[in-house]
Amino acid sequence: MGIDQRKHVRTPTQLMIQYSDQHLFFTEFLSDLSPRGMCIVASKPLEPGTKLVITSSTQPPIKIEGIVVWSKKSIKNKFKYEIGVQFVELSQDQKSQIADIISSICWEMNSTH
Repeated sequence: MGIDQRKHVRTPTQLMIQYSDQHLFFTEFLSDLSPRGMCIVASKPLEPGTKLVITSSTQPPIKIEGIVVWSKKSIKNKFKYEIGVQFVELSQDQKSQIADIISSICWEMNSTH
């Protein structure tokens, strides 16, 4: 999905997450987060359409379901991949928790400048 097709701005972050594709379990970092999705910086690519269960490293942790929309070799690190994930069926509580995380990230970014 091109950036011009996105409905929400992605907030840069290095938040640690854990996720599972129903077979394997991974711990990786995000490169960005939005109210509807995220980009995972991963050691291995995942096929578009792969369903994920994602848990944040925040307190309290948030557990979210997502689906891989795209996966490509990272431009910044030739040993990593970038995986675009769209969230699936978020509850109002999950939407609020994600908005709180994004607000916290933006606050931290602004306070360090």
